[in-house]
Amino acid sequence: MTPALEKFWPETFRYAKRFSPFYRDFFRGIKGVPLLEQLPTVDKTALSERNLDFLCVPRQRIAEIVTTSGTTGKPLLWMLTESDVKRLASNEKISFECAGLTARDTVLVAVALDRCFIAGLAYWQGLRELGCAVVRVGASSSMLVLEMIERIQPTAIVAVPSFLRVIADKASESKFDLKHCSIKRAVCIGEPIRAGTFKLNPSGRLIEQAWGAKVYSTYGVTELANSLCECSAGQGGHLHDAMLHLEILDDAGQPLPDGEVGEIVATTFGVEAMPLIRYRTGDCAAIFHARCKCGRTTPRLGPILGRKLQKLKFKGTSLFPSTLQAVLEETKGVDSFAVVARAEDELSDAIEILFHGKASASALREAIQARTKITPLIRHASRATIEALQMPPQARKRRTFVDLR
Repeated sequence: MTPALEKFWPETFRYAKRFSPFYRDFFRGIKGVPLLEQLPTVDKTALSERNLDFLCVPRQRIAEIVTTSGTTGKPLLWMLTESDVKRLASNEKISFECAGLTARDTVLVAVALDRCFIAGLAYWQGLRELGCAVVRVGASSSMLVLEMIERIQPTAIVAVPSFLRVIADKASESKFDLKHCSIKRAVCIGEPIRAGTFKLNPSGRLIEQAWGAKVYSTYGVTELANSLCECSAGQGGHLHDAMLHLEILDDAGQPLPDGEVGEIVATTFGVEAMPLIRYRTGDCAAIFHARCKCGRTTPRLGPILGRKLQKLKFKGTSLFPSTLQAVLEETKGVDSFAVVARAEDELSDAIEILFHGKASASALREAIQARTKITPLIRHASRATIEALQMPPQARKRRTFVDLR
């Protein structure tokens, strides 16, 4: 048991069992404080079925109500007390410090603050806590971002990688010298910019090249009200273990050693409204406990390689959509794409790749077969068709994997 787990776990267990209707039922009959790993896990199905039974405080104590993104189902309501909001701000402050930001920085927050989205709230709160000047440009207008860069001379930006690429395209189109602008750091949220080896993936490389800035990867989950940001070493997101405990489990629910990829299972510390114990996030990554090159000794979470429920089966081969996405991003002449999965039978999924650009379907098929040993259906599509798949009505985040299984 780690020092942080030993310190915070007993109170977390007692609090959840006493005040949460869900955990009161879930832990019925358990005497004393068990070891964390002895308890069963909880997944999003339980959260969906008994959403408000996780609430531990009266409704009049709620300060913020947000929702999950709904990537894998109906968005959940998630509530925070004033203390939880302060915890969120403290977490983001530490995360931004990992990325080298200080009170001297001026930061563009190119992330939505509306539509019950926790990310924009979290980053705004954390940057204010750090003492930065914050420019809330949002994620709707690339021209507004370029205008604010020219007028304000910010030193950093927080945005989704796909939006950073859109801004770079607009800058090129309008002859804006983005590569030599004032921004030196780009904190990337919501989409991966690194492969499992920690090397930048095509998206990360394109952003660094186009922006002339260093990119930093983050990982966050609404239900945890917590995020992990990497440092300049780029070797995983640093865990704030006084606020969050992570386990990496295999398909049988057994712990995996450092460096092996499994499902991220999280336990929150210090949460008043809706604490979570051994929550299966559905995301797959590895964890590392060795001292980081930056000198920090906190555990580091490796790049997210995919979601457990999104793993594809194709004629005897298992792979994450991110493997196909990496090939598509690396292939010249592919301007936009969508990977679509449909149910075929118990042993295999049907995979179709739609792309727009000057690349040929045959060249793309060869590249995918060489990397993955599979040959899915590939066809050219209009930009509008792909845009409709990537951003369906009410979507808050762009997607390149469309799961119709």
